[in-house]
Amino acid sequence: MGNRYYTEQFPLAIYESRPIPCGDTRGYEVHILTCERDRTMAFWALKSFYYHLGERPPLVVHDDGSLTAESSRLFYEHFPGCTVIRADLADADARLRHALPSLPLCNLWRFHCEFQLSKKLFDFPSLAAEPFIVGIDSDILFFQKPVEILECARAGTPFMSSDYQDAYEFDADGLIPRLNSGLFGMRKLDFDFRLVETLLESAIAASPARRFEFWKGWLEQTLLACLFSRSDGRRILDLSQYQISSMLIGDQTISQHFVKDGSRSAFFTWGLRTLDEAGFVKAVS
Repeated sequence: MGNRYYTEQFPLAIYESRPIPCGDTRGYEVHILTCERDRTMAFWALKSFYYHLGERPPLVVHDDGSLTAESSRLFYEHFPGCTVIRADLADADARLRHALPSLPLCNLWRFHCEFQLSKKLFDFPSLAAEPFIVGIDSDILFFQKPVEILECARAGTPFMSSDYQDAYEFDADGLIPRLNSGLFGMRKLDFDFRLVETLLESAIAASPARRFEFWKGWLEQTLLACLFSRSDGRRILDLSQYQISSMLIGDQTISQHFVKDGSRSAFFTWGLRTLDEAGFVKAVS
């Protein structure tokens, strides 16, 4: 089959796959922030993750504000027991509102700026019911059992994927280089919002011209990397197994993150083709 088939027709096959009940495994949760445009990608990301993981932790889907009622219905249908948090309900949730009022920059960024990725930093821990959070982006596919992620999630050990570049907005003491927030695991207690406020204050002081647009770019990734770098017992996922961008998919590839650097189309033409050739669709249908 050609690239057009894997880009236009084949992706819809995921909606013919079997439902995956969520919530049978406790102790950690899977969180994903997605949008209407990326809904089909998110289904592939989650189905390939749960299928290879072999456990059924709770799933929390965070709406960026664009998910339709039909999309919510599909998530509930394909992941029975999951939670879909609509954007308007998240904005009004007391758990989140009570966490940020004394932190003006955090509050400004989360509630008054058009930068939805802030939800990965603030909403994931504030609205989580389990003590450990596994965050997955919509543009990731899994090809083998993520043993290291499973071990970390069970033990409550923070983990984070690697990047091929330093995609940060600023430097900070102790910040581990070349981390990527597309795939990570952290304890709720490691999300220190007061530290985030302090880091934001320092970043703005160092670059006053950005005071009114400090929230753009790689800020969410930078701050998650800062929090991870200060966490105890952390583990960095091996880039040769948990890959990113246009790295070739091989026998050792556990997952691949198709980021917005020109490799996004390969999610379909490489990633879905690889899953198809491995018999994934047949196995889950």
